[in-house]
Amino acid sequence: MSILEDAMNLAVRHLPDAKSDPLIGASRVLGQSVSRVDGSLKVMGRARFAAEVPFRNITYAALVHSSIARGAVRAIDTHAAKAAPGVFLVMTHENAPKLPPQPLMMADPKGAAGSNLPVMQDASIHWNGETVALVVAETQEQADYAASLVGVTYDAQPAATVFQIEKAHAKEPEKILGDSTTIKIGDAEEALATSTFKVDHIYRTPRHNHAAIELHAVTVAWEDGTLTVHDTTQMVNLTQSTFAKMFGIAESQVRILSPFVGGGFGNKGVWTHHVLAIAAARMIGRPVRLVLTREGVFRATGGRTCTKQRVALGAEPDGTLNALIHTGLAGMTSHNDCPEQFSFPARH
Repeated sequence: MSILEDAMNLAVRHLPDAKSDPLIGASRVLGQSVSRVDGSLKVMGRARFAAEVPFRNITYAALVHSSIARGAVRAIDTHAAKAAPGVFLVMTHENAPKLPPQPLMMADPKGAAGSNLPVMQDASIHWNGETVALVVAETQEQADYAASLVGVTYDAQPAATVFQIEKAHAKEPEKILGDSTTIKIGDAEEALATSTFKVDHIYRTPRHNHAAIELHAVTVAWEDGTLTVHDTTQMVNLTQSTFAKMFGIAESQVRILSPFVGGGFGNKGVWTHHVLAIAAARMIGRPVRLVLTREGVFRATGGRTCTKQRVALGAEPDGTLNALIHTGLAGMTSHNDCPEQFSFPARH
């Protein structure tokens, strides 16, 4: 019996009986202890994550990250890396396959990508840590070593990196995760001014990075035009449609497997390392495994931006709430459509 079958059997064993109880869900779960159906597999070490799936002829990839925040690659020297032991491929913008921009999450109904920037299609650098080279080798150690031999020189340009400066250029987005940007009910400022008790403060939050215990990882293989992707993803269906669109194949030709996710926090979607691994596997005709390092997670995936927020409440002695104001600023690049939704608790 496979590990996946084990998990399914455990899940079925703990599901309520739909025939005897049509209210499967909250009415039977609230206030009760519920089994983690994948828990026993995890504590026994039998849960197989994306970086642990065996493949015949598996190869391993490593990334080279840019050391500037904005500019362009002037020159890239891959000769030593290509000559290193075990190396099959060194991919840069000079030999990467031509690919369309990534379908953007929340903008494209088929998209799960955190950015619509083209992946390794030219010499441009858009952020500190953008991938400038990918190395594929027989072992992870060989890939890591060869990646360290890639030499890159840059033409750096000024970058927008300081929130306090860039907030002067703020503009209102069209929507926030599909919802209206502004919700107004009555005159909250007037209600606040006439309230007996008031709280009116500015709050600031720093940048945060997602740091799930399971590193972002992907194991990919092409076989007869069909793409199989073992991924740590929270967006299985959208990941499938994203890869189909990018690589010019039908969704039925893309299989995404993600039975276990070792932490996500909303960050386990599609990032550039997926695209690079899939492209590399197609180029060399062998399965490729790519696991981001902890540094790579910080450089190649998204995070939570800095914010500046105003929260104001107005109330009467009997506890009546007269006014609620929650406004603010968040950083967002022009290449994504997911502004930080800090106002959602207030609007809900």
